[in-house]
Amino acid sequence: MTSKMKKSSIDRNSSVPIYKQIKEILIEELSSGDGDPNRPFSTEQELTRRFHVSRAPVRQALKELTNEGYVYRERAKGTFPVQKLPVRPPGLEVGGLVRFLREQGIECQSNILGVDRVFPTEELGETLHIKPSEEVLRVSRIILLEEKPLIWTQTYLCVSEDFEPSVQEVGETDSVFELLESELGIFISRGDHQIFASGANCEEAHVLDINEGEPILIMETKLYTRNDQLIGWRKAVHKADEYKLSFTVNR
Repeated sequence: MTSKMKKSSIDRNSSVPIYKQIKEILIEELSSGDGDPNRPFSTEQELTRRFHVSRAPVRQALKELTNEGYVYRERAKGTFPVQKLPVRPPGLEVGGLVRFLREQGIECQSNILGVDRVFPTEELGETLHIKPSEEVLRVSRIILLEEKPLIWTQTYLCVSEDFEPSVQEVGETDSVFELLESELGIFISRGDHQIFASGANCEEAHVLDINEGEPILIMETKLYTRNDQLIGWRKAVHKADEYKLSFTVNR
């Protein structure tokens, strides 16, 4: 345990719930990168002694840390910190991944591979309910972690031909959605996701610098505006061994 950890304590006079204070303290310590990622994180018993609290707030704090991807649990082994593993939290806004990673102190790059107009494939046309003769704007982006490819996204948007951002303009933003909002007043408010595992095809393997057939995680997203209009579709291909998705479900 570091000196920083020893000095961290909860404020019992604060209006912030105790479990949230514990959670915030642990997030700060996990973000500092202290400790051995191969050794278990503090146990419930250790944390109850450290903060002089019952097990209830500690369990709630650890539950939320697990749900949000800061730690993971292995049966009969313990709870371990997630290190250098991008985690998509349950509340992440559509198109906000790059900004989120940077806010977490994770060094990542976002390079635009191309911006052009293309005719939809039969499958894309059926998904977006458009004719084969209707062109869509395509934005291809690669996200790199520590200069290594992590995620390849291709976004297809049904927008006016007057909207023709350059590679440089898109590259200067964390998401093309920011340009949609500022230039056209179109706000992407919802994304409906489908997530599945697959093997990398030739093109995916080339872009992500992996072998053809290696496992990948694919997220396909239908994009909707504030008035619930389907305006686009995005395919994000992730290197399966270097990415984690976190979800929260309710009963």
